[in-house]
Formats: sequence, C-alpha cells, structure tokens
Amino acid sequence: MDPFICDGGEIGNELLIAVEDILCRAPERARHAYTTLVTNAESRYDGETGWSCAYITQQALADDMFVCLRTATRAIRDLRDVGLVRVLSWPGSRTETQIRIASIDISSPFGPVQAALVRSPKQHLVDKAIAQLVAQNAELEALALSV
Repeated sequence: MDPFICDGGEIGNELLIAVEDILCRAPERARHAYTTLVTNAESRYDGETGWSCAYITQQALADDMFVCLRTATRAIRDLRDVGLVRVLSWPGSRTETQIRIASIDISSPFGPVQAALVRSPKQHLVDKAIAQLVAQNAELEALALSV
C-alpha cells in the first residue's frame, strides 16, 4: 500500500478527508484555537451539517487560550484560511463562529474525475478539500452579510 495515496477515507462513492489532515497544515496557535472552540461550553455540534456552532467572542477565545487578543485573531484567520472555521454575523445578532468537525467529502459524481481522485496523492486531496471548504465558506459568509 502506497502511503501517499489516500484510500483510508473511501467509503462507497465517498472520498472523505479528515479534519486532522487539514489541521496539520495550520500553525500551532490555530490547532490550539480549534481545540478550544470545539471544547467550549457554548459549542453545539450539528450532525446534519458536520459543523459545530459557538457564540464566542475573540476576546473570550483569547482568555480561554491564555493568549493575547492578537494571537486569537490570527488563529481564527489561520483556521479560516484552511476552511475549518467560518464566522457569520447578521445585523442585530451575536457573531456565530462555526467550526468544521466532520470529515469533508470531496468525491465527484463524474466517474472519470472520481477515478482520478482515488488515485491522487493524499496532499492533493487535502488541497482540494481546503479549496472546497474555503469556497463554500466564502459563499455562506457573503450571503450572511447581504441579509
């Protein structure tokens, strides 16, 4: 078995990329922030979407992480850059921080593309998962701003 080929996450037609594979690309401060957000008492997991939702300010996150506000802000930015966090805010409501918990399905309904994905190196699949999450999050955040 080639260690550079990702087939451990393949279930049926799904090709799943674990959050841990993406977290490996983030700095330590981002991994610390991720753990803090997931374990926060305000965090609620939604099994349907694969995201956890928390109403926590960046200052509260910084306090929980025992770091300054600047470090917590950078950690959130790092997590947003890899698609594991999206921040939604609507006028008149509290800011909602959503954290990706579940694996990311990058499978394709198009047979030749799926076959190519199955043979792709793991790092390529992680890149694809990150790009997919970032695009979805940008779309959702733009929608939230337009409300």
